[in-house]
Amino acid sequence: MATIKDVARLAGVSVATVSRVINDSPKASEASRLAVTSAMESLSYHPNANARALAQQATETLGLVVGDVSDPFFGAMVKAVEQVAYHTGNFLLIGNGYHNEQKERQAIEQLIRHRCAALVVHAKMIPDADLASLMKQIPGMVLINRILPGLEHRCVALDDRYGAWLATRHLIQQGHTRIGYICSNHTISDAEDRLRGYYDALAESHIPANDRLVTFGEPDESGGEQAMTELLGRGRHFTAWPAITTRWRPARWEY
Repeated sequence: MATIKDVARLAGVSVATVSRVINDSPKASEASRLAVTSAMESLSYHPNANARALAQQATETLGLVVGDVSDPFFGAMVKAVEQVAYHTGNFLLIGNGYHNEQKERQAIEQLIRHRCAALVVHAKMIPDADLASLMKQIPGMVLINRILPGLEHRCVALDDRYGAWLATRHLIQQGHTRIGYICSNHTISDAEDRLRGYYDALAESHIPANDRLVTFGEPDESGGEQAMTELLGRGRHFTAWPAITTRWRPARWEY
């Protein structure tokens, strides 16, 4: 089987020149291109796809970092990104950050080591300055569910405060005035913003806020059930509550 050295020898050029031609480098002259192409055809040489990708410092792979792929929200995100990757001829590599700074960093570093052509990252715990530095080093990195000053054009985020306000206002419009609230116990901006939106809606309708109607829980099914049990155990009557995460399934809770 012919090697790149055989091609260089037959074409009368260096291995570096053959590499430039294979990778379509603008530094390769037209004469070199003709000589190398002719030698490759004569030797039936086919450049290794992985070697080309490594030489170009990128592969036909997209990297995605999510909080937890078992969460329906992130599951939907994975599916959407995978569909885009498929239609553009790319593969998808996925890493979980679990809302943990060290794990978020490790997930990003792993994808970088795999030379992903671009990254879609959901990272809530890495400091702004560190994320901004990464994004400046990686032109193809997009941030999900977080806005970095100066890099807004590469960030896609939800307005969690407004969303919680809308949900709570809807309940108020249905006649509810004693509205319970279960907040995620993760120390991330999403949870804080949603709680503010809940209080905003109450205040706008002149409904007194009652902290006894608010509790915190892990944003998964068992965490939501435990939080609801605690809320009901306080003996504070409420007629409605806005579900702020897809992992809480009240239809399965029985009391």
